[in-house]
Amino acid sequence: MKRIAVVAAAAVVGGATAAPAPVANYWIDVATASGMGAGMMGGGGRPDMGQIMSMMNGGGGAAQHTLNLYLASKQKAAAPQAQHLIPPGLQMGPSLPLIAPAVAKPVRETYGAPGELQRPKGRMLIYWGCGEHTGAGQPTVIDFSKIAPGQMPPGYSAMIAAVKAAQPPRPGQSASYGEWPNQRDSRPVPSNASLIGAHKVEGNYTPAIAFSLAQGQDFMPGLGLRSAGALPSGANRLTWTPASQATGYALSMFGSSGGSDMIIWSSGNKASAFPNMDYLTPAQVKGLVASGAVLAPSTNQCTIPAEVVRASPTGMVMMIGYGPEAHFSDKPKSPTWTVRARYKSTASLMLGMESMYGDSDSAQPQQQQQPKKKKRGFGLGDLIQAVPH
Repeated sequence: MKRIAVVAAAAVVGGATAAPAPVANYWIDVATASGMGAGMMGGGGRPDMGQIMSMMNGGGGAAQHTLNLYLASKQKAAAPQAQHLIPPGLQMGPSLPLIAPAVAKPVRETYGAPGELQRPKGRMLIYWGCGEHTGAGQPTVIDFSKIAPGQMPPGYSAMIAAVKAAQPPRPGQSASYGEWPNQRDSRPVPSNASLIGAHKVEGNYTPAIAFSLAQGQDFMPGLGLRSAGALPSGANRLTWTPASQATGYALSMFGSSGGSDMIIWSSGNKASAFPNMDYLTPAQVKGLVASGAVLAPSTNQCTIPAEVVRASPTGMVMMIGYGPEAHFSDKPKSPTWTVRARYKSTASLMLGMESMYGDSDSAQPQQQQQPKKKKRGFGLGDLIQAVPH
């Protein structure tokens, strides 16, 4: 009896017991993409040379929107059904169906025994920081030939695990689950769509969820990331249009020396401050801005150092503008349902393509000029493959 009393007392803090978890949790991921990535997604295929030359400096058409919806509930239904009733400004009809994905059949592994895997070759050169020139101690060099099989490169763990993004609900984590897009409906979101207005989620395994999104809770604008041209030193200045909702910005570049060296650069103030391109909370971003790992929301430019440009004449630049979050519930204490909406805006462009192809006219095939054969390095095809789809 005494032990039971102690346990009961420990569960009560300040005279109140812990609130029960909500019956339903609804996550809304709201993203905007512009530049090279948006151009890739628009037509569902590879861009032609004209599109590549346009997207090289941040062109490629209007910014594109994506929406991902995740509904998890403790309630079960024999034939689960749920839908998200949307405002007219989204221009996608009256509602979006929330459907659990079909159960995937197990796939037999065919990758071979661990001993058959090839070790990486060459080196990875890591640079960091905005400015005309790199600071002392750069680059950090990881020589894969000197790393034993199964060993993690020095500092690599810190780069990939510095900041974690919260993960939305997934199938199998709750009694019932639904998502959009899905196998029934995977329509693209119109480029001029708006989320502002009244929203409602209803179904036979969830309590009715109702909330409204206002100004500042819509799709973030495209960042308009572009190259402002090379400085006399060879450094390349990047500029963009700040988004009013942004909480901070981060950039990275991936390229190659043309041989076996991989070149990586990020806008953070140290090698381990490699940007997470996922949704981060405003509190996380605020801490990263304070530490120098992320650029302040008022920033509108960043210069890639001359040493990085010399090491990698061509490269894929990726950028994220972290956005706000919006939270809703039916009541502040012991809510039956909660809603979490997250926002981000990403952009990408390719640097150095003008030196490879010249102007748009010289991009046309010429019978008279025969290019010199050289050892294959990290080329255009590799950069196109690296763009997120």
